[in-house]
Amino acid sequence: MDSTPLWLPVQPHVLKYLHKHVGTAYFLSENDPFGILLFQLLRRPVRDKRRDEVIKKYQKQFTVHYGLYDPKKFGLKEPTGKSVYQFNKFCRGLLFGELHAYVELMVDMGNAATYAIETFMLKYDLREEDVQFDTLARSWKRYLKTTKALRKRERAAHLSAGGQLKQLTKDLRALPLPGVPGYAIPAPPAY
Repeated sequence: MDSTPLWLPVQPHVLKYLHKHVGTAYFLSENDPFGILLFQLLRRPVRDKRRDEVIKKYQKQFTVHYGLYDPKKFGLKEPTGKSVYQFNKFCRGLLFGELHAYVELMVDMGNAATYAIETFMLKYDLREEDVQFDTLARSWKRYLKTTKALRKRERAAHLSAGGQLKQLTKDLRALPLPGVPGYAIPAPPAY
């Protein structure tokens, strides 16, 4: 069994996020989302020449110990540029998802969004050289814009369906009952 760890290139803010969630000594596991993705990316590496430069761009290294997974036995290969990119994109998506949930909760509790983003950065020990405050703030604004538009669309669809139902009910009440000449269903009382 190979005891040499895998050094995976990551972005600085992704490294801090991973250290916060899985610690500095991570052992490959299929019991968490990071391990499941890594296991699949190492078993079937995806090749893309455009992403091969990614390995050189990322300054930080995340240490992954194979643990009980023997690379030869399980067919684990070296990560490619595309698999490193996909892993970073996955972790970054989780980080921003947590940011959005955290800021939304803090804003619902009456705090300003800028304060919530600053406390999120403190929580994960993120500095301006890791990820800029403006990047997080723009991400929050985009999230807010899309959720507002989605809620507005849902509300409009609901109201239009309700309006259609009211009109259909009104039209049906105006129709006479079959077999009873001149009889129509009375309208419900208005409250």
